[in-house]
Amino acid sequence: METKQSFDAAFFDAVHDRAGTGSIKYGAFPAGARADTIPMWVADMDFPSPPAVREALARAAEQTILGYTEAGGGYRELLRAWYQRRMDWRTEADWYEVVPNVLSGVSAALFALTEPGDGVLLCEPVYYPFARIIRRLGREVVVSRLREDGGRYTLDYADIDEKAKRCKAILFCSPHNPVGRVWERAELAELGRICQTHGLWIISDEIHADLVYPPHRHTPMTALSEELAARTVVCMAPTKTFNLAGLPIAHLIVPNGELRRGLERAFSGMGQASVNLMSLAAASAAYRDGEAWLDGLLDYLRGSRELLYAAFPDGAPVRALPVEGTYLAWLDCGALSLDDAELDKLFLERAGLWLDGGVMFGSGGEGFMRLNFACPRGVLREAIRRIGRAAGQGAV
Repeated sequence: METKQSFDAAFFDAVHDRAGTGSIKYGAFPAGARADTIPMWVADMDFPSPPAVREALARAAEQTILGYTEAGGGYRELLRAWYQRRMDWRTEADWYEVVPNVLSGVSAALFALTEPGDGVLLCEPVYYPFARIIRRLGREVVVSRLREDGGRYTLDYADIDEKAKRCKAILFCSPHNPVGRVWERAELAELGRICQTHGLWIISDEIHADLVYPPHRHTPMTALSEELAARTVVCMAPTKTFNLAGLPIAHLIVPNGELRRGLERAFSGMGQASVNLMSLAAASAAYRDGEAWLDGLLDYLRGSRELLYAAFPDGAPVRALPVEGTYLAWLDCGALSLDDAELDKLFLERAGLWLDGGVMFGSGGEGFMRLNFACPRGVLREAIRRIGRAAGQGAV
């Protein structure tokens, strides 16, 4: 049971020194980085994970034998109950395939559902490992560019409809990383209609589904209709929700039994048939006892998001686009009239901030930077001041 603790602003305001912990985020900094550089790039929060998780890990470490581990029915029931409670999404326990991480699930789904040379549709800018995985598997990346109108991104259905004619699958991001959209039910339904028309398999990365800000609500792709559910693999994980990236574990939700068995064969062929004992202990505790922590986190992130909006409004040299979901801000820096190399240099060397350059997310990412605002507010305020000085917006 989760330790009785108040997950208020003071809990998340605390600064924790992560130096020397093996953290990738605080590891080898890029060339040109200042000694006081603040890392705000990878999607890894600077907050302690739920106390119940740490307690569960301590108990698991007391086991005498740390052998092969299986995620049994109890874990799947935790998942089923979580999504019904948080999203009013009704699933069945046997729909879940527990896997090492989301990207291995994406790889297995592409391997099972497509052949070398097949087209796989991406809506860019999007999470950059997607294109790498598609190419490494010998499939063709087919890009439909998102449309940005007044800071809000939409899907270009006409373009998707045309591009789908030469694709076998779509690899979709919902909520969207990096642009922060939480797709509305009608938007997903129209995308699904196009996929059904052209016979596309849908691989939907929904890892940020728990990190959505009201009034927005996440709609799982399989919840739209039985027909769409039969051609969809939903990929989810506790790692973003509860800040467990160092303990990778994920799950695929696959209503189609035949498709599920095909994925099992793909994972077996990849040599990834079991899960990590400690990851399973952490995830089980998080889904069982981490809900109060998550609610406190979401309240805190909403306040941090408002700081960014106030600091980087429409019309400013750097503007923060609306964030409907995730803890990743998409900063439009086009008004600075810098190329992407110059933009990276401005943030890293002048501002002392390590961010992800928008160009790495593909078509449409030029002139943007992605900022992870899941950090104590004191750190975020310092980052805002630095950006203001470097971009000529003044200190905030």
